Amino acid sequence: MYRIMIVDDEKAAQDTIRKYIEAKLPEFEICAVAGNGPEAIRTFLHTPADIVFADIRMPLMDGLTLIGELNKITRNYVPVIVSSYGEFEYAKTAIQLGVSRYLLKPIDFDEMTEALRSACETLKKYRKLTHPAAASSDEYETWFVNLLTGKYSEARIAMAEFSTLNLPFFFFFSAGICLQVTLAPNTQWPYETDSLYTAISNLIRLIYRPQFLLPLCAKQNRCDFLLADPTLTHLSWDELRTQSHQLLNVTLSVRSLFSFSSMEELRTNTSFHALMELTDTNLKNSLSSDEAAKSLSAIQSAIAYIKEHYAEDLTRNTIAAQVYMSGSHFSRCFKMVTNTSYSDYLIELRMTKAMELLKTDLSIAEIAKRVGYTNTNRFTINFRHYTSCTPREYRANLRKRG
Repeated sequence: MYRIMIVDDEKAAQDTIRKYIEAKLPEFEICAVAGNGPEAIRTFLHTPADIVFADIRMPLMDGLTLIGELNKITRNYVPVIVSSYGEFEYAKTAIQLGVSRYLLKPIDFDEMTEALRSACETLKKYRKLTHPAAASSDEYETWFVNLLTGKYSEARIAMAEFSTLNLPFFFFFSAGICLQVTLAPNTQWPYETDSLYTAISNLIRLIYRPQFLLPLCAKQNRCDFLLADPTLTHLSWDELRTQSHQLLNVTLSVRSLFSFSSMEELRTNTSFHALMELTDTNLKNSLSSDEAAKSLSAIQSAIAYIKEHYAEDLTRNTIAAQVYMSGSHFSRCFKMVTNTSYSDYLIELRMTKAMELLKTDLSIAEIAKRVGYTNTNRFTINFRHYTSCTPREYRANLRKRG
């Protein structure tokens, strides 16, 4: 069932839409009704909707501004504009904001029904693209680790970066569980311990299918996992114990450390921040001097490779494979050695190279390509985030100073 929010300052318009949907479209549910933009934003944070019907002309905040504000929170919804005004400029702005349909009053119910069907298809395609299998990049992990270690001092900062990730849940509506897996004493595993935790991660994904799973580094006999998914409530870990014994031939004890109801709860959970700090310390202490030396050597080799191949499509797993590490183990060791994440290091290297190339007459598209970006828009976004200006603005400033 798809959840709909109606935002309109006219009660008659609210009732018209609500009554038709309730009577004729049982696959949809009216989850909230608001009379203005600020009220809609407050309501949306606690009662997220899949589809938002918004009037353009409303007091306090117009419908297009409202959609722009909701887009900062999440893109995991479809906006539909309803208005008595049919001016082209409104429609043009609405399209730029990702509005699915622009419906004029009085509403044609057939047209509204078609708009809802279209919105459903859009949501299905979006959620297919943000399937959990795609949510495993270093960029996602970096955001979660920053959140869990207290790096975001304000919710708005965390939300701004969260909105760029396209995760299939909401910042304020993303329940989940942190669980701890402990290996039985004298566990025999013929490969590296890190590969065992990767196997356990895969089992968790197969059995519980969380929308997002983040393995958290720990002692060699223990690993914590963060599962984020609004549908996860009271889970039994019996299946995980059974499958681990049957498929991996290892015995586990599993317990839930705590549950949470939003990303904001994780951000402000100081006890969990302390647990993360302890986890990092335990990882460092668990490495023998030989293992630490090997890790340092591997990361130094990885850095040399990155500096030589930064213009190529370098994923975390590509680099990890070059130094014979799993992706998650590489991320942890890279952070320990460099005190920064792999993705942040690569972006900084590429932006530094780009700033040098902007002193030449090369086009922006060519510079983007030379520093590893096939998508010029993505290059511009990262450049602005790193320097607070666009590549063109940066070049213009250089020429003014020159």
